[in-house]
Amino acid sequence: MWAGIKATMEGHPIDVLVAYGKYEVLEGDPIEGIVIAKFPNLKAAKDWYYSEAYQSVAKHRKLGAIYQGLIVESVS
Repeated sequence: MWAGIKATMEGHPIDVLVAYGKYEVLEGDPIEGIVIAKFPNLKAAKDWYYSEAYQSVAKHRKLGAIYQGLIVESVS
């Protein structure tokens, strides 16, 4: 599935900082994995998220597991 999602990033200003690396949950519910991506701004993040390419992959992904998606604005 990651390969399909990664392909949707082409043409978008995305810097993937973390992709399913080693992690430890200190609080909250267990997770299966995490991806952290950096975008230049909120608009760029939403442009990718709502793109036809990403949504066509995401609809299949959402059938197989429980996912959470967040956009967090940087303080720097």
